[in-house]
Amino acid sequence: MRIQHNISALNANRQLGINNNNVAKNLEKLSSGYKINRAGDDAAGLAISEKMRSQIRGLDQATNNANDGISLVQTAEGALNETHSILQRMKELATQSSNGTYQNDVDRENIQKEVDALKSEIDRISTSTNFNKINLLDGSLKAYTASSATTATADAVTVTAATATASQAKLAGAMGDGDGSASNITFKYLSGSEVKEATISYTSTGATGNEAAFKTAFEASDLGSLFTYDTTTHSFVSKEKGVSAPQMLSVTANATASGITTAGATYTAGTSGKESIELDPTKLSAGDTITIGGKVYEFQTADKVNNVASGNTAVVIGTGATALADTSKNLEEALKSNGVTSADGTTTAGTVTINASEIGDKGLKLQIGAGATKDQQVSLNIGDMSSKGLSISNISVASQDSALEAISTIENAINTVSGTRADLGALQNRLEHTVNNLGVTSENLTSAESRIRDVDMAKEMMEMTKNNVLTQAAQSMLAQANTQPQSILKLLQ
Repeated sequence: MRIQHNISALNANRQLGINNNNVAKNLEKLSSGYKINRAGDDAAGLAISEKMRSQIRGLDQATNNANDGISLVQTAEGALNETHSILQRMKELATQSSNGTYQNDVDRENIQKEVDALKSEIDRISTSTNFNKINLLDGSLKAYTASSATTATADAVTVTAATATASQAKLAGAMGDGDGSASNITFKYLSGSEVKEATISYTSTGATGNEAAFKTAFEASDLGSLFTYDTTTHSFVSKEKGVSAPQMLSVTANATASGITTAGATYTAGTSGKESIELDPTKLSAGDTITIGGKVYEFQTADKVNNVASGNTAVVIGTGATALADTSKNLEEALKSNGVTSADGTTTAGTVTINASEIGDKGLKLQIGAGATKDQQVSLNIGDMSSKGLSISNISVASQDSALEAISTIENAINTVSGTRADLGALQNRLEHTVNNLGVTSENLTSAESRIRDVDMAKEMMEMTKNNVLTQAAQSMLAQANTQPQSILKLLQ
């Protein structure tokens, strides 16, 4: 028998400590409802459940986002419903005015007053309809995208650039690779009241290794300045003072000049015909491109011209401003919807591809998922629903003929609004399905996370009961172990 170390008591005390810890954990789990309260409880389970929690919270917020999107769509669609009603009334008035029983100076004048008032109301609706101070119908949610293909062959390419009030606007850098005998590139300014500077650079196979370039300045009052490339002499000819002065400027193919700026796009001439392209720089913006015969022409803002390395080729139109209008539509309209048109009105063989890059705000993005990928977002695009955007700002019913024209114009506006409302309705239905799907996904993830992290109350109570019994038993055994050394005293009696 030994009295220095009571091994039985030490063992009983250790087991009592273990049982006390187990009871404490049982109480913690039962009181919190979680079986994982710290990483030590289940490290792998904690990591998995935290990922699930992140997904669940993201899905729940995405559900809120989608519901907000539905509210926004309903706001816009409700306003367009009234716009529809106004347009229907306007068509009714135009039809009424087109009847020959009315006098222009009296009856139709009174009808025109109501038409004008209705146009003003359409404008008010387009500017005042908003959701959380986000304008919905003024065109700020428009997406600037377009892609189309038509057929034509570009031989003599004419680029007509018109600038209205842009200070120091530039048309800079045009270069083409042609056959040297059928390549006529013409740059023309129309009403360029603020045009200050132009740069043209051209390389032809007829003058291999030589680069023709020039740089000339124009007064603000100059109009109709014309530059042409002569395929026989390989030279540029410019009316420096516009159409009112005979002074000419000619630069040959092997000429040199300082301060020439070129930038990034190319013209490739075809083999026949006299085609032309007319582009309005006030309707173009950086990133808009035209592809002719496999070559890409990119429009850049004018303030970027001087930063482009020599040897690159481009057409640069603009003043560094942002988009002024729906560039896709204007670009397509500028090319008459059928590519490059011949002088006789026909279109020859070849391919012209028009591509307007997305610019501006690109519409409104709704985050309908928990991730950061593009498929977790949906775009909301609403065009300009003002009278100008619907092309009815100038309609008149003051005469029988104008009233007949107004009927067709108003019908087109009605179709535009109908199309927009259809898009909004489709988007609303999609968002409603999105909300349902997000709810199901969140529910299933929550169930999975619960199985990992939540405590089974019945099982934990059973464990606590067992640990309580073991604790009480350990306490009793510790008391018994502590009395064993006292038996040695009997040997001393």
